[in-house]
Amino acid sequence: MSFHTRHPAAYHTRVVDDYRSTMRAAVRTGILGWTISFKLDHPKPSIDVLQPDEVLLRVKSAAINPVDYKLPRSIGGKVVGIDVSGVIEKIGKEVTEFQEGDHVFGRAINNKGKLSGSLAEWTTASVKEIAKKPDFLQFDEAAALPTAYLTGMNSLRDAGKIKEGSTVLVIGASGGCGLAGCQLAKAMGAVRVVGICSGKNVEF
Repeated sequence: MSFHTRHPAAYHTRVVDDYRSTMRAAVRTGILGWTISFKLDHPKPSIDVLQPDEVLLRVKSAAINPVDYKLPRSIGGKVVGIDVSGVIEKIGKEVTEFQEGDHVFGRAINNKGKLSGSLAEWTTASVKEIAKKPDFLQFDEAAALPTAYLTGMNSLRDAGKIKEGSTVLVIGASGGCGLAGCQLAKAMGAVRVVGICSGKNVEF
């Protein structure tokens, strides 16, 4: 599922947008932050507080995972979302592997490991949390990858220690991480991949 920040006039006022101090965003509200509200005037990340190893992204697409709406504000931060793809608008003074204008994807997590939020027009991210987007991937496709596929890869490679010739059982194969696990297991050389899911999703 992708969240689009673009609307028909979104990029016709780029010069003016660069000086805006607010943005549209999905934010956690309420006493504990369990409620999600859409705001038109949430504060835009300031380049003045951009850390040396972080980048400011103009969000093109963001994906929604179950964890995004289950986390309270104290853990998930004010702005909702982790997975993101977009265009780098500003780089920190120590960033060398990226430059302004690069198309990237990854997780909206800052250099302290805190979630910056991706369901917004702008966000920040540590350079350790992003990668350049391959040309063959659309922004929507790239934004759908990080959480599900990193979870799948870590489970198979680090916890499962699978290798070429392995047999892999994926429980919950119709979910995001399960689907990623099936695809990654095959790509990593598994000769047999068995998926288990609920009856209602068997056709999927």
